[in-house]
Formats: sequence, structure tokens, C-alpha cells
Amino acid sequence: MDLDSGHLLAMAAGQLAADDPDLDLVETACTTLAGRIDRGDMMIGILPVEAAAVVVAGLSAVGTATAWITLGRCYLGVDGALLPGAEGDTQLDRARHCFARAATLGDRDGALLFARACADGPVEAQREAREHLRPHAATDAEARYRLGLVEQWLGDPAAAVEHHLWAAGQGNADAAFELYVLYSTGEGVPRDDDTGRTWLLRAADLGQPRALYNVGAAHATGTGFPADLTLAADYYRRAADAGNARAAAMLGYMHLVGEGIPADEATAARWFDTAEDLGHPVDDWLDQLDLDRPRA
Repeated sequence: MDLDSGHLLAMAAGQLAADDPDLDLVETACTTLAGRIDRGDMMIGILPVEAAAVVVAGLSAVGTATAWITLGRCYLGVDGALLPGAEGDTQLDRARHCFARAATLGDRDGALLFARACADGPVEAQREAREHLRPHAATDAEARYRLGLVEQWLGDPAAAVEHHLWAAGQGNADAAFELYVLYSTGEGVPRDDDTGRTWLLRAADLGQPRALYNVGAAHATGTGFPADLTLAADYYRRAADAGNARAAAMLGYMHLVGEGIPADEATAARWFDTAEDLGHPVDDWLDQLDLDRPRA
């Protein structure tokens, strides 16, 4: 076992056993140990499994918003399943509990994380997320955008539109993209493709990765935008630079076959590698297209 980790574990356990523990020391040690659990140190045997119980007990005892958030993220990490918690709860359930504790303390990040963790959660949790977000949403664009999403999950797209309009007006790219989706589908507002395209371009201008990809795809196919493969490649490049895996794969394809840009197998290979690093199943995709993957 790493000596530094051993020292931290002994220090945290010793403080927790003391009559008057130094919670600052406990938080420091357990936060560091949580980071090592999150990167998988228990899985590979660098850190003993008993560290999991110490981290949960220590951060719970500290009880600050930061401690609860650290613990919640740890539950969602690589070794999160090894951390103790309520019987029958999933890792996500346990993380939600931690984020909710932080949110209850009035912490903005706790409220945001709890809301994100409730995307596929029970209705009761989504309603709780709405209440945690409201105090922050009056002045915080990210919180207002998240509140709009929660309203969508709860079946009130009209309320969502109002929240997204406010957040987008403050420069929130994700809210602008949601407005594109809502106007394009007619959820919460009358369907209006022109207004939808306006919000899509606004989101792309703000650097939203999905918006950049969608504009690129629209120019590539001539759907709703003028057909322009050169412009499509530019948008795909911006989307890929922002982390969109599909856009990186499309750039690889365009360079491979010379569609809209000069054919260049070396450049295609680099974009395919980027797409794979971002999670795109490049080899399977190219097999479906009956194309061979070039190698740098």
C-alpha cells in the first residue's frame, strides 16, 4: 500500500475514533482518499477496501456542502460500488442523497449536481430538485437552465421555455439549444422552425457542442440550411474541438473520402483517433460504411 495513503487512512480513522475529532484534518484526509478511490486505487489494490468505510464515515461526519459533494462524486466514480451505503440503494441513489444534503445547506453546486442526478430519477426527487434550484435560479443562468430541464421532466414544457429564455438571454448555450429543440418540436410553444433555427445558431455561436454538430450536419445535407460541405466541415471541426465525438468522426470521414475538403488519410486517421478517444465506435461505424480505417 502507498505509504502516504496509509498515513492518511490511519490519521482519518484515528480522528474519527477520538472523543473530539479534528474535522478539518478528517476532511483533508478523506477528500484526498476519495480522489484516490475515484481514480480506481482500490480496484488495483493500492488502497485497502477499508478506506471506503473511513471515507464515507469521515465526510459524513464533517457534514459540509463540500464534503457531501466530494462523497457524492466518489459514489459515482470507478470504485463507487465499493463504498458502503443504505441497503438496496444504487450508486446513483447514494450520490443523490449526498448532493441533496449539500443542496439543503444552500449550496449552489449541490443543487445543480442533485438536479443532474435526477434526470432519470423518481418524480419525487425531481420535485425536490426543483425546490433546491429555485433560490439560485433568480440570478444564476446555469441554475435557471437546470430548472427549465426539471420542468420538462415534470411535464411542464411551457414553464421550461420561460426559464430557458431567461438563461439563454444571459448567454447560457445549453438553454439556447433547448429552445431550438422545443421550438422545433412544438413542446411548450407553437412549432416554429425559423425560430428554432435562430436558437440553434445562437447556441452554436455560444460554442454548444451539439448545436455546432447539428449546424454542420444541416449544411452537409442541405436540410434547413444551404448545402455547403466546406462550411459543414468548419462546424464539425468546432464541434469536435468542443468534445463532440460524432463531429470528429465525420471530419475523419470527410478527409478519408475527400468530401468537401481535400482527401488526406493521415488527417482522417487523426480525427478518427480523436473520435474514438471521445467515445465514438469508429471501427464499427466504418465497417457499416464498408470503409477501411486509415492509420496515422
